[in-house]
Amino acid sequence: MDRQEFLTIKDLMNYHYCNRLIYFENVLKIPQATTIKEYKGRELHEIFTKKSKRNKIVKKFPRFPKEYNIYLESTELNFRTVLDCLIIDKEKNMAFPLEYKYMTKPQRLYSNLTIQIFAEGLLVQNTRGYIVPFGFIKFEKSGDLSKIKVTQESLDQVKETINQINKIIQTEMLPEPTPFIRKCKDCCYWKICKRA
Repeated sequence: MDRQEFLTIKDLMNYHYCNRLIYFENVLKIPQATTIKEYKGRELHEIFTKKSKRNKIVKKFPRFPKEYNIYLESTELNFRTVLDCLIIDKEKNMAFPLEYKYMTKPQRLYSNLTIQIFAEGLLVQNTRGYIVPFGFIKFEKSGDLSKIKVTQESLDQVKETINQINKIIQTEMLPEPTPFIRKCKDCCYWKICKRA
């Protein structure tokens, strides 16, 4: 079998929504449609980059250097991502991923929001050698900035999830569906899945 394509944050999100999304998209190669929301999100990231270069995003931080749209890749994990922004404290060998979301901050941060920070933290540590004690999510619509603590446990969990996704693709075995059937109603694979 040829080496599969690199996994991305989208695969992590899909896995946590329902394991079968990995099978349909990565094994059967049936793509999900790109939504209007995703196209709009890409446009707004350009605006975020321009604005944040001029402004201090994290008020209590000194003016640490920031890098934008950073391409990170790990062959060992078979995983890649493009990070919105990385704030770097070279003196302490620390870095802080920052994700931009064009939405209002929810009452509680769901795992699909924090897992992206954890995955980016894992790749920043593995590929750049920085310590990642925490990251941030900037919620544009409400103006909120959430600080996400990054622990070794959270990094290990993301690594294990990536390994499980790779396993589904390599074995080509149809996994069990999500136990939350309400998720199935909006799924683009509903007609072919049928929770068999």
